[in-house]
Amino acid sequence: MKQYLLSIVGTAFLSIFSWANDEHKALYQLAFEEQKMMLKGTIPIDFTRAVFVTENTYYKGGLKYQDFKKELEEIAQKLRGLIVESEMSDYKTAGNWAAFIYMTEESEVNDFHSYLYDFDDYFGDQDLSKMFVTKLMRDKSGNCHSLPYLYKMICEELGVDAHLAVGPNHLYIMHVDERGSWVNVELTNGSFPKNKWIAKDLVISKTAREKRTYMKALSGQESIALTVCDLANEYEVQFGMDSFYLALVDTALSYYPTSVALLMNKANYYAFQYSEEQNKRVPDLKRLSEMELKEQGAVSRINKLGHQKMSVKQYNKMVRLMEKEKEKEKRKEQKRLKKKKNRTLKN
Repeated sequence: MKQYLLSIVGTAFLSIFSWANDEHKALYQLAFEEQKMMLKGTIPIDFTRAVFVTENTYYKGGLKYQDFKKELEEIAQKLRGLIVESEMSDYKTAGNWAAFIYMTEESEVNDFHSYLYDFDDYFGDQDLSKMFVTKLMRDKSGNCHSLPYLYKMICEELGVDAHLAVGPNHLYIMHVDERGSWVNVELTNGSFPKNKWIAKDLVISKTAREKRTYMKALSGQESIALTVCDLANEYEVQFGMDSFYLALVDTALSYYPTSVALLMNKANYYAFQYSEEQNKRVPDLKRLSEMELKEQGAVSRINKLGHQKMSVKQYNKMVRLMEKEKEKEKRKEQKRLKKKKNRTLKN
């Protein structure tokens, strides 16, 4: 009798678990449908909304968009006040300046708590939520994924342009300055690196630069494609790589075909399917050959784009080099201001 009851309880538990998984997968489908409508132009592109539905799906719908949006609106309201107080209203890039000050410098507008780089599990290998904007907003520490995402959201809330830009395993910001030239904004250490530094520090090949695989301002559709890539990465962590995962990747690639991250996801999917087939008692040789060819095709596309792998050691070195460059620029600015002050006193 006892064994019979345990069997009933076990069956019921499996049934509930299966239902919960189905409900969670349905949330992924809903998030994907909303992102697809943005990509197709059925509804306006809304980067903030696309990021929210991605992270909310990971948390099984436990977040509230109105709370998320309200916090961004409150930040933007503070920064509008800062722009007026600083007499910056006539500058086209006042919003970019205010967002940068808010995120990188301790001041009254951020309660004297700037946003810091989180060196602990910054690729989200142990905890994927380390990549999330919701985590960044809660803890005021993040990485090269969440920091530029938040900066872009704040700028859009202020009505100014801020474009995501991609490097190997890295994201930063590009926007047009007052003179009409592109400027790079590095949120991991609050600096404005030149293109030559980015190319060198991120180990970006000449081919990748020429093909604009990296170091270009992403379009609205390409930015939404990145959020679909995020959704695929979350789905993989929670449910593995199945046909839905591939649909996410392929859809995003159709709008952002030069994304190395998405092509890597595609190559990994076929490598996984190859391994699954190979481990069967009687593998289907035709399917093995098909999966191998498709994996090689994705890898070939990555190679043609000029991608070079960047090690964790190289990435750490890059972050610290940019930190040194930031300090160097800060000292130069302090020296310039001191000279200006001395000239004023003499006059």
